[in-house]
Amino acid sequence: MPVAPKLTTKLVAEAAGVTTRTVSRWVKLGLLPAPKLVYGALRGKQTFWPAHAADQARWVRAQIEAGETWQEVKARLDAGAFPTPAQR
Repeated sequence: MPVAPKLTTKLVAEAAGVTTRTVSRWVKLGLLPAPKLVYGALRGKQTFWPAHAADQARWVRAQIEAGETWQEVKARLDAGAFPTPAQR
């Protein structure tokens, strides 16, 4: 079974067409899952995201561009509008 590449904050941001700062803000607002922080000797701190984070970031951006507020997007996420792998 091939191993999927690890998603970084930069890759999640690029997938959604937003900045890394926007991705961080969406995490604080509860619109994206929190990433896993890994502290390594040579590379320092690295951030890795769940496999579905890029898709969820694209979905969040589409909802916001459609005119929804972040509170409405959060409510839809909480109601299961974007199914995470655990919900599938």
